[in-house]
Amino acid sequence: MASSNLKTLHPWLQENDTKLSSGGTLKSYSHDNGSDPIFCIVHGYPQSSYMWRHVLPAWKPHASLFIPELPGYGLSSLPPDPSKRAIAHQILSALQTVLPTSPARPIYWIAHDRGARIGHRLLTSPSPPPNLRAAVLMDIVPTLAQWRAFANPAAATAYFHWPFLATASAPDAIEGMGGAAFCRMILARGRGGNALGAQRIDADDAYAHYASIFDGRDAIRGSCADYAEGSVPECEAQEAEQRAGRKVGLPVLVVYSEGSLGRMHDVEGVWREWVEEGKVELLGVGNGHGHYLPESADGVVAEGVLGFVRKHSG
Repeated sequence: MASSNLKTLHPWLQENDTKLSSGGTLKSYSHDNGSDPIFCIVHGYPQSSYMWRHVLPAWKPHASLFIPELPGYGLSSLPPDPSKRAIAHQILSALQTVLPTSPARPIYWIAHDRGARIGHRLLTSPSPPPNLRAAVLMDIVPTLAQWRAFANPAAATAYFHWPFLATASAPDAIEGMGGAAFCRMILARGRGGNALGAQRIDADDAYAHYASIFDGRDAIRGSCADYAEGSVPECEAQEAEQRAGRKVGLPVLVVYSEGSLGRMHDVEGVWREWVEEGKVELLGVGNGHGHYLPESADGVVAEGVLGFVRKHSG
């Protein structure tokens, strides 16, 4: 197991293990400023909360922080239900245990990759939390739009792991290769061409940290279950919501890599079909930065998020 975590780097964080009513334990890190708004900060694949290590000091003076380890990604328990709305409610339940005054305080969902997909499903749920003010979704388009893009061979090969991880044979195949080796391969494919950004991604032995976690059976099995649920079940649910005209009604900032996600999608055009008019803002990050923006372009991400939150804090 990885020898360091967020608390190792930032001793001002509290480490939490929250027992969930649905079973199992959710690990998280937190810092409570008291009455400040809460940033619920959720990682994606194939990473952990460690991916936020560069941006947290910039956010600490402005918000209380809750940084969960995704259920099924090796550090929190395997979830009984891998659907994204179920995971969102597990995270929010743990948040309210760790920061017990949270029902009266605004929450901003700030997330990357799979964590952003969980946020998107939460935002379109029939009854999102009343104190959820806005969301920052990093380097994604909606899941249904991503699957539809695979008609393009360039997109299908760039995101080959999507259909692969959703198959029943994926966990055994990854275990045969070695979870650590597979994790390193995926990370290398998404790092982008910015040399300084690549150094920032690997700083603090991050590759070794993620590879160590994904060498474990629970991380392999749990993350594959996430992708399986995110294939046919999630696409069918999103198709139904689109037919019903259900769109995101809260303010959303989409932060995306211009040379990666932006090369495959008309990111702005796609999101305007999924969010109510006037509620979506875009922040494209260029200069060769790849998928892992909170590490690679942490200064841009930190300031972009704070500017968006200030705008929607009233």
